[in-house]
Amino acid sequence: MEYTIITDGADCYPWREVYAWWPVKTVSGKRVWRQRVFKRKVWAIWGTGFHMEPLVQYATTLDLLVYDDEQHGLGVR
Repeated sequence: MEYTIITDGADCYPWREVYAWWPVKTVSGKRVWRQRVFKRKVWAIWGTGFHMEPLVQYATTLDLLVYDDEQHGLGVR
């Protein structure tokens, strides 16, 4: 199902550096663990916009350099 990402709403957080102890899936679709990654919390709107839920996204440094929020949606599937 398609969803839209809201990055500047209430309860959204900017990217911050964390250590991935356990496997996490990045916005590019790769699974990484035991390394430094970036994490942020955003809102995902499912379907016609009546259902919203929080979503946590992870990205490597390369993901942040390659993917652009506006152009690629950074995690919109």
